[in-house]
Amino acid sequence: MSKHQVIRDAGQSILGVLRAELVAQRTKAKAYLATPTAEFLRKNAPCLVLYLYDLRPSFEVRTTENWHLEEEITDEKGETYVVRYGRPLDMGLHYLLTASADDLADEHEILALGMKALLDHGKLSGETLVGDSFMKGETLPVSVDDGFDLQTASTVFGGFGAGPRLAVGYRAEARLFSGKELGRSKRVRERHIDVFDQLRPPPGSVSAKELGLEAKPPKIVATKK
Repeated sequence: MSKHQVIRDAGQSILGVLRAELVAQRTKAKAYLATPTAEFLRKNAPCLVLYLYDLRPSFEVRTTENWHLEEEITDEKGETYVVRYGRPLDMGLHYLLTASADDLADEHEILALGMKALLDHGKLSGETLVGDSFMKGETLPVSVDDGFDLQTASTVFGGFGAGPRLAVGYRAEARLFSGKELGRSKRVRERHIDVFDQLRPPPGSVSAKELGLEAKPPKIVATKK
């Protein structure tokens, strides 16, 4: 159960959605998962850049699950098992999305295309999820981060020695699954239950008399003429 690449896979999944939108719109801009330093933005313009600047881990037990998660696997012999794993770590992934172009209007248009892509794909699933870090049927929610503001942008870009620039914050919810196996059991596909009357055991079994369950003969009551 190699699920530890989820941070990478989450970023690559979101990047795939952004790239698909730019291709669909036939723009010359390219999308990158990179650190948006002034030098990178200048060398790669026109471009759209997705950057993970913060990660918040926590534990959460959802209403439909137990503390330990289970996964159904099939071995090389065709036997199916239910494997139990330790508690996963829930993560809030905080990204910023910014754009760069020689013309400011083009820069704004590129950023808007990125925002449109994430607006249309607020919950990534199926083929849009890259890698094997996601459990079967799992989704990757991506939403606008209301906590991202000019102060946050100033802090992030200030760390690169640059002033604040136009950017939008997004938050994704992902899980880092534990590879620690706590146990496994074979999946029961069919269960057969034999039911018999204790007063009439099946042939070859112990008799009702031996069990002390022999039925008493019915009491005959004479009818009055």
